[in-house]
Amino acid sequence: MKYIFTFSFLSFFAFAQDFDAGIVKTNEATFAVNSFSSGYNIPWGMTFLPNGEMLVSDLSGKLFRVFNNGKQKKEILGVPKVLFKRQGGLLDVEIHPDYKKNHLVYIAYSHQIGKKSFTRIARGALKEDRLVDFKIIFTADEKDYTSRAIHFGSRIIFYDNHIYFAIGDSFERDEAQDLNTPNGKIHRLTYDGDIPNDNPFTNSDGSKSSIWTYGNRNPQGLAVTKDGIIWETEHGPRGGDELNIIRKGINYGWPKITYGINYIGTKITDYTEMEGMEQPIWHWTPSIAVCGMAIYEHSLFDKWNGNILVTSLKDEYLERIIVKNGKYVARESIYNPGSRVRDVEVGPQGKIYVALEDPGRIVVLTPAD
Repeated sequence: MKYIFTFSFLSFFAFAQDFDAGIVKTNEATFAVNSFSSGYNIPWGMTFLPNGEMLVSDLSGKLFRVFNNGKQKKEILGVPKVLFKRQGGLLDVEIHPDYKKNHLVYIAYSHQIGKKSFTRIARGALKEDRLVDFKIIFTADEKDYTSRAIHFGSRIIFYDNHIYFAIGDSFERDEAQDLNTPNGKIHRLTYDGDIPNDNPFTNSDGSKSSIWTYGNRNPQGLAVTKDGIIWETEHGPRGGDELNIIRKGINYGWPKITYGINYIGTKITDYTEMEGMEQPIWHWTPSIAVCGMAIYEHSLFDKWNGNILVTSLKDEYLERIIVKNGKYVARESIYNPGSRVRDVEVGPQGKIYVALEDPGRIVVLTPAD
């Protein structure tokens, strides 16, 4: 396997108004970094509206519309109450593929019942900076809620007239292998929340019919290419972060197989592979605490076209991964901001938007050539 892991060179300008500003030189591109939007707790998800404005979900429970080239933002009302605790809060945000007609916005968030919580998927129509006609698309049975408030997963994508979304294992690791529970899975529903007839487990006794894949620890990234390949980044334990191609009915192995160990250094399993369980396309060992991802399919950074962009929380960088025919080729760290990197989104003009923590802000990368 080939590694391209030369850390990018960042020249900072001493601009008091934009401490992120700088020029970055990488192996195949030189780009400018500039502040785009600030004043967040933790910007967790980003998506673009057809008019070029951006929606940003903040972990604290607020949803924002960002406009005027990032200079202004306005809070969107009508967002449900979330459990803002540990890893819980307002998580991903995406718009319906036919947003121009229906104005539907989908969100993932940690929903609370008593002292327990679980991932919930819902939608509302965006009208005058408020979500109206709110509808729950997915909610778990109360018995599946847990008190841990971690491993919510929750990334959302749309493909083939369906919604796909990720739910982490809630730190109940064995349940990722249990088709009777929703955690540790990728799910697939119709846009309205119904069960598709061609889901893989609709005829299995007691199984959750929304399940598309299982054996997933804590999926933090989900993206689909123009030709319909669904990629996933999965946050592992101590080691064993994964890059996977998501396919119908596949068991991705957690916790029966993993390249990671427990945080205290003990074994989770003796096995890194097992018959009937999928191997990752790539795994990060030691862990980088992989999070959001995006597929770069644009000509603006022409040499990156077809690459996968992946964020790192622990090592605080943005990475690009070169893949060919579904196989790993190489990787390169392209941007090192000195902050936890939560998410990445490709804008309609090919610019790259990166969500950072400490403090919560979004920067934009544009070619400097």
